[in-house]
Amino acid sequence: MGKPRRTLVFGKRLHSGGTAPRQYLTGIDILHGHVCVPLIFVYKKGFDLALAERGLLETLKHYPLVSGRYRKDEQGQVYSDGQDHGIDFRVYRCEGKMSYGDHKPLGKDIKHFYKSFMPWQVIDKDLPLLQADIHQYEDGGIVMCVYMVHSTFDGTSFFGFMLNWSRACRGLAIEVPSFDRSVMIDAGRTGIDTTGFDLVYQPRILDGIALMSRLGWRAVVDVRKEIFRIPAHAIQAWKDQAQTELGDASSVNTGKLVTAYVLRALSPLMPTGVPRSVGMALDMRYVRGMTLPRDYFGNGLCYAQVHYSEQDLAQQSLPALAEKCKPAADQVSAANVTKLLTVAEQARQKKSIWRLIFKPAVDTLRGGIIQNNLSLLPIYEVDLGRGTPDWYETFAMTIRMMALVSTPQKDGGIDLHMAASKAELNALRAQLVADGMSGKA
Repeated sequence: MGKPRRTLVFGKRLHSGGTAPRQYLTGIDILHGHVCVPLIFVYKKGFDLALAERGLLETLKHYPLVSGRYRKDEQGQVYSDGQDHGIDFRVYRCEGKMSYGDHKPLGKDIKHFYKSFMPWQVIDKDLPLLQADIHQYEDGGIVMCVYMVHSTFDGTSFFGFMLNWSRACRGLAIEVPSFDRSVMIDAGRTGIDTTGFDLVYQPRILDGIALMSRLGWRAVVDVRKEIFRIPAHAIQAWKDQAQTELGDASSVNTGKLVTAYVLRALSPLMPTGVPRSVGMALDMRYVRGMTLPRDYFGNGLCYAQVHYSEQDLAQQSLPALAEKCKPAADQVSAANVTKLLTVAEQARQKKSIWRLIFKPAVDTLRGGIIQNNLSLLPIYEVDLGRGTPDWYETFAMTIRMMALVSTPQKDGGIDLHMAASKAELNALRAQLVADGMSGKA
């Protein structure tokens, strides 16, 4: 569809009046970077803009850190000042009818619906940590982009915020989260031995520069994004096959089946002679033995990896591969997650956190893929007064990554947001078609 013909109706900086004491960012917050993450919500019926604005203001009263700005103290440590500098809220009127929604992804048009920023524009600058751009078409349809600084939010924190905005628009009570980041910082001050922990590591400076250069070059010249739909009936057929083949298939869920299917399809195009791996983003709020509150606001992401051989992927059945798609128990233990916190916190204190790198990200240069299972997040529950979104989308990832999102109908199907090379996307599409799926969302 291309760039919308639009007129800015108004742009406001919303101030809720709420303030909070300064709060230091954790090593995990900073490790994820001050990058711009845009999340697009399409509402075919639109919503009441005045109500959405009032609901957002009400929500911000309970999130003073979101209205703050990032600063550096005398020692160079980054903190949120907790002051009410506000967030940006813009509304555009667009010509014509809105054509996006279910079965009509935004594709390359996504870049027209937000104003990106770079990480170096965040600290000691007047850049809001959250912004909302609303594009309303003549038929009432709305494309809304809410974009944020990743060091402020992970998926759980962001969609918790969005649900509270939804509650405020519908006159419901807001569920205030826990903002105490000291829990994370204290957990990283244990002084425990982190020898052998390599999911996040610090390469030598020249090696780190080389790795980042290779990842950046691949992102520019090779990585593309496409959205594939895996329908509910196909997933159920896989589960039935697993039950027949394994006897007890209780551990084989949708995420494992889809991940195994994708890795098996891409493996022949990966370099030979190297292990295949799946790097998994996990939520440490749910790691048994951790003291992090379930309603913690901030970044609570930890990581694990699963490895396969080329031969396994070529010869074993999908249920067998899916059954193996779970990290070893010690990888997702409180002891291992505490090692991650310790590595990140020590690097934060030494101001060397910029040198840390995720091993699963590096492995995508060879036989690795990152899996981000978003299907349990309340993406399609953000009702701003006239119903839930008809479509959700985000920006193109820059490494080989798969994000699993429930379909708008929440019928058990998966919309697979896939970033990979053009050849790999073609191979995955061909496999889906061969297996009786159109491959199109």
